[in-house]
Amino acid sequence: MRNNDVIVIGGGLAGLFAAAVAARQGRKVRVLAYGAGALNIGGGIIDVLGYGYDARPLSSPEAGLADLPPEHPYHKIGRTALADALAFFQDITVAEGYEYQGSLQEMQWLPTAAGTLKPTCLLPKTMNPAVLKQTDRVYVVGFDYLKDFYPQLVARNLQPYFKHQTFTADLCSLNFAEGRDVSSLDIARWLDTPEGQDSFLKQLKRKVEPGSAILIPPVLGTQPDYTLAGKLEAELKCRFVETAALPPAVTGLRLRTLLLNYLKKQGVIVVEKALVSGAMVDQGLCTAVMTENFDRQRTYQAKAYILANGGFYGGGLVAQPGRVIEPIFNIPVAAPEAQEDWSNAQLFSGEKQQFAQLGIQVDEAMRPLSADGSILLSNVHVAGKSLGGYDFCFEKSGNGVALASAYQAAISC
Repeated sequence: MRNNDVIVIGGGLAGLFAAAVAARQGRKVRVLAYGAGALNIGGGIIDVLGYGYDARPLSSPEAGLADLPPEHPYHKIGRTALADALAFFQDITVAEGYEYQGSLQEMQWLPTAAGTLKPTCLLPKTMNPAVLKQTDRVYVVGFDYLKDFYPQLVARNLQPYFKHQTFTADLCSLNFAEGRDVSSLDIARWLDTPEGQDSFLKQLKRKVEPGSAILIPPVLGTQPDYTLAGKLEAELKCRFVETAALPPAVTGLRLRTLLLNYLKKQGVIVVEKALVSGAMVDQGLCTAVMTENFDRQRTYQAKAYILANGGFYGGGLVAQPGRVIEPIFNIPVAAPEAQEDWSNAQLFSGEKQQFAQLGIQVDEAMRPLSADGSILLSNVHVAGKSLGGYDFCFEKSGNGVALASAYQAAISC
């Protein structure tokens, strides 16, 4: 299989977005995906930078960029490429009918299923937190048998943040649960059906006043469009706001569907269930990668390769006693020899975790570097969670780094 300009290893946000950027440049692109990455876990909102090194919230996603250390991916990518990546991402969402809103200049404080506020940058229009301040009454609506979303808890915890709004908690009944626990994805699929929509509307019309805001888990359908939200809002004369929630992430499912739809239109080939097990390297160049399939091993060749298979979370990095390995290209990953030095004494502390910052060191083109700073593979570029130098949980930067590094990797191919 020689007719590839770029092969992307990984089917999460970084991999799919890297493929989109490369395709826009006229490249023939193939994605080797072994799952959906963290999209179905971490959700479809784009955190860029929420907290600074002192663990204090930033006034905007761009406010802390200048203070990042040299090893941080954003420092190597640069603000211009970060802004270009976000702009292209938003262009894709507009083209696909599921527009994301936000900018580097404004922090979005999104309500969560615990009733806290989470800093983020780009999000779907159905998650716009400003809607809550545009009315004096907010209904927090949950569902029977849905664990991990308790309306009374959410309402009580959010009330101190909204001095001029009254929060009311309520529950909707499900006519399909039959006593079993359900997830947000179950409810989103129910609301995809006319029967589910009718039942939901009848219940809400008895509970909410026109002109109110309705805060709910991310359940407004599984598809990346605003058709269902628009229909419900028109019927109720209310605005919906979906919260951030625990997995399974319906917002992440929508975003993955959107990106796959876009890639199909661009002629990108996505090979599912393709576990990349190794690579052929000759004099600093990757000449092919191999996949393990259920029937046989396959070999894929390209001019350039983008490694975006998820770090520790997706198997892109593997922790072993006293060391970390990258299993496909055998790229070295520096780590303290004493494993007890990989973490702080307190898991939830005001400092970054060492293990979270372990990863591949790269140059400005996202090419992997050796310990002495020399380029190891000139046609391999790294994106997403396999990169070292940042703690995405502490910083709230994960999907922002995914998009920016994918963009930088793809334009450098």
